[in-house]
Amino acid sequence: VVYYFPNHVLVGCIAGIGVFLAKTGMEVTMDAVLSNLPQHMDLIVVVFGFEVVLRGLDMFLRDKETGKPLYSLLSPIYFCCMTPIFYIGLVLFGMDVQEAREMGYFFPSLEGTASSSSSSSIWNEDLIDMWRVLDFSVISWEAILDAIPTMVALVLFSLIHVPINIPAFALSTNTEVDMNVELIAHGYSNLISGACFGLQNYMAYTQSVIYDKSGGTGKRSGLVVAAVTAGLYFVGPTVASYIPRCMAGTLLLHVGIDLFLEGVYDSYSKFDRLEYGSVLLIIIVMTVYGMDAAMLAGVLSAIFTFVAQNMTYIDPIRGSMSAATLRSSKRNRNPKARAILDAGRSRILVIQLQGHLFFGNMAHLSKSIHDLMEQGSGGSSGGSGASESPLIVIIDFSLVLGIDSSAAMALTKIKKVMKNQYNVELSVFVSGSTSGFPTDFDLSKELAAQTKATTANGNGEHQRESLDLEPQETTGLLLDIPARRRVYFSSHLEEVEAMIICGSHVSEDLDTALIHAENFLIARHDSKLLHDDLSLDSNHKALLRKSSSLSDEREVGLKYLANLCSRDGDDNNGVGDTSPQLHHQLFARFRRETYLEDDFVWKQGSASTTIKLLVRGTLIAELENEAGTSEIISAGNSIGEVGFIEGVPRLSSVRCVTEDAVVYSLSRESYNELLKESPHTARLLDLICIRYLSARVQHVSNRIFETRCLPI
Repeated sequence: VVYYFPNHVLVGCIAGIGVFLAKTGMEVTMDAVLSNLPQHMDLIVVVFGFEVVLRGLDMFLRDKETGKPLYSLLSPIYFCCMTPIFYIGLVLFGMDVQEAREMGYFFPSLEGTASSSSSSSIWNEDLIDMWRVLDFSVISWEAILDAIPTMVALVLFSLIHVPINIPAFALSTNTEVDMNVELIAHGYSNLISGACFGLQNYMAYTQSVIYDKSGGTGKRSGLVVAAVTAGLYFVGPTVASYIPRCMAGTLLLHVGIDLFLEGVYDSYSKFDRLEYGSVLLIIIVMTVYGMDAAMLAGVLSAIFTFVAQNMTYIDPIRGSMSAATLRSSKRNRNPKARAILDAGRSRILVIQLQGHLFFGNMAHLSKSIHDLMEQGSGGSSGGSGASESPLIVIIDFSLVLGIDSSAAMALTKIKKVMKNQYNVELSVFVSGSTSGFPTDFDLSKELAAQTKATTANGNGEHQRESLDLEPQETTGLLLDIPARRRVYFSSHLEEVEAMIICGSHVSEDLDTALIHAENFLIARHDSKLLHDDLSLDSNHKALLRKSSSLSDEREVGLKYLANLCSRDGDDNNGVGDTSPQLHHQLFARFRRETYLEDDFVWKQGSASTTIKLLVRGTLIAELENEAGTSEIISAGNSIGEVGFIEGVPRLSSVRCVTEDAVVYSLSRESYNELLKESPHTARLLDLICIRYLSARVQHVSNRIFETRCLPI
């Protein structure tokens, strides 16, 4: 809990302690409450005089360049000199000590309360009277029970000092502290004190500040202070009666003014208006009502400041953009599908949220989303600009730190508004984490509601109805997830062709969200085009199984290679740069290889001697020098083309993660032969490499977090 105290709360406590010390210093000097100040001005004038002189010396004896004090022991030496100076003053004014004591300039002597000088010592026959007169038979246990709440409050009040004093002292001295070590030290100290029938103790902030300003550092000086304190425990009451009140009053007043200036003056430019107002509030409350009330005021002001700052300074929407220049990792699509995406990506709106989403900024978030939808729909949800309105909205929560229940409920309403008022057919919500959204509210379930739109019926209309599928099934329905897709699609093939997933969907990352949106656009135009991407043939069967023939396998491999080589607008029917003849010539140089689960295709740093085309199975690429950085490689993708073309070592390790995997490999020797025999055909590998790099640069994860990164 200690680490959750904001700096401005600690600074307010420091300044409040300063006011309290200054007030205490004057009351100690007068031996009366502050309201009696006019009747004791003669005592206060002495304190003010000593304080003014000390302030003057402190300002004069400073380094002109740095402004730091030249002598760290100035204050301690000055306070030690106050007592002899005061006695000299008494002699000069012709006043004896007894007269000064009667006028209130000294603390009362213990001799006045005892008949013998021996009784003035702490060690006398009365020391253990408490234990002699203790009689358990006459104790009122009812009174003790009534006092327990007060004792608990006192204990809690004492416990407050540790989490306040230590961070405040660390802030004043600009040092780092380990609260665990400090708390353990306090535990041992109080354990020993309690075992010796002592009192509860904690680090005193005021004395610690004086100790630090006096140049005290290290264990040696700390042991000296402990030894002197132990000595004063025995002789202190006697010595105190010979010390003038003005010394204690000046000490408390000086430290109090220092702390007050540190909290109010020095911090003026370090906090904004809300935080500085909280500092002043804590000072006032501590001065009037005490430490407990000040701590409560600090907690409430910290909460209010946090809410107000998040509402004022942090826009819940980090940015928004069309997906026209964004690309997913699903880059191996056929030319017709790519043409649909090139024309339709502009109707995908990506909104990225940030910070904490809570009741205080949800009204602003809702209004901002309404404004974005209005801009995209030409000013109205049903206006003439509706053809250019967003068809798909992706809302990214990757940078969201927390969501309260009010915000979660408001988000479900926003989802419904986008669908009903702005005709958004698909809303994709990106949690940014495998553990879901940062809230206890079951937001994933609320946002994952699905509907389906069937193909046109006999009247040429689209029918919509509820789709009763589990969330994980709807996730696998249109996304390219190799581990599940063959099992799922074998039982839902008719649904894949007959319907389009609408409503809303939850994804773990932006890439899968964009893949889902792209699949939606393709299926909305022509659901049969998804057959290639989902590895289905026209007879609704998985293209490749373990039992598939070698000719079927090579046919699929050739199809994958054609998709990789084809350019936008090319339908693979011409005789140009990417004609089928060139694809056949290139694929003829590839040789079949098989890998079992956990087999390495290559390891990071090995020589780039081949380029491989994954035809069946799933691989994973991992960076060995980065914890957890990996990427799934699904069927239809090539690997190793960059290292192969540039001749650099492998940048990642690649291994098989399915039962088996089939790849077709082109060796460097075969490539060199092809380069001599048919340079035009070999150039296709350059096109594959360029397309890969272009997809990498324009990948959604590279551009959505830093909008200054331009597409190429």
